[in-house]
Amino acid sequence: MTASDSAARLAYSLVRVPGKVIVSGEHAVVYGTPALACAIQKYAFAKVTSSDAHGVYLKVPAFGIDQHFSNIQLAQLAQATQLRHQQFLSHAALLSSVVVNPAQFFAAAIGASGLVDVLSHSQGLEIELSMDLVAGGGMGSSAALVAAMLAAAFKHLGQPLTAAQLISKTTQSEHWQHGRSSGLDPYVCVMGGLQRYQKGLAERQAVSQLWPLFLVTTGKPDSSTGECVEAVKQQNFPASLWDEFARVQQNLLQCMLHNTHLNDPSISSGSAKVNEACMVSAIAANHQLLQHIGVVPTRVAAFIAQIETGGGAAKICGAGSVVGDQAGVVLVLGLGSMDLQKICKDYGYSVQQMQPDLEGVFYFD
Repeated sequence: MTASDSAARLAYSLVRVPGKVIVSGEHAVVYGTPALACAIQKYAFAKVTSSDAHGVYLKVPAFGIDQHFSNIQLAQLAQATQLRHQQFLSHAALLSSVVVNPAQFFAAAIGASGLVDVLSHSQGLEIELSMDLVAGGGMGSSAALVAAMLAAAFKHLGQPLTAAQLISKTTQSEHWQHGRSSGLDPYVCVMGGLQRYQKGLAERQAVSQLWPLFLVTTGKPDSSTGECVEAVKQQNFPASLWDEFARVQQNLLQCMLHNTHLNDPSISSGSAKVNEACMVSAIAANHQLLQHIGVVPTRVAAFIAQIETGGGAAKICGAGSVVGDQAGVVLVLGLGSMDLQKICKDYGYSVQQMQPDLEGVFYFD
């Protein structure tokens, strides 16, 4: 069966990819320190149908994209974006110059993926992307969208990607966004679950029941992930600081794994409270480190201080921001839902309980 025959058989291909939050180790993961991240039940969706028009017709309502790209344009945009990224890596250009706009970013990701080589000369694709993730808020929205787009497109053409191929192709475009991506976002979004990630290698952690964690949306940061990473890099922190991030991550992971065993009803509630206190302490320590590297805006820090006054702990779970008042998504533990909602209302923030996604990329067949 040829790729065109397979596409004709399928009316459309629909794929769902979860977003993610970093529970511990953001920024430090770029320096080879392990990070703990969890896929969440907030998703990017891609729907791909065949088209008589050559090339790709791309629709992404969240970014106002409704545009057709020829095969030549897709290839040229990929080459141009890759060149600008190389110039950034050689200090000949700013990171902000690598990605011109969202439309060209998604088109370049298609062009760099090898999809054009799979398309026949008589066939095109229509790709529509949507999501219920917070764009630019630390939920891995760009990785989830690109992964969903490529997974659905290649499947529709009869050449589905392996998980490893999908991660690799998605990571390529993440470098353009972030300068030097650790690869964490693509891996966790594609594989799902709670992952301990370090230098491209990951170990899935058991999650039988998620402890009561909440995600608070403080608003889209005024600085991008890449800009935050570069701002931190310019401060030239010693290796000992990243070692401290690693210790905090390990402490938190041990608390979380112990929490899994506390689901046994025969275990005393006192033990559970002690373990929650352990997690609260680890998250608070992580927050202090993030404040030290300068990625927690003053207003968000004040919000977290109020959480701590109430007996809980909180931290940003993305890159944060080096300018402005907003820092994307904040992770909160140890505070009751009613109390947290009241504090969030005072700040104009929204809140939701965090639910893990254990599947990763999902194909609707």
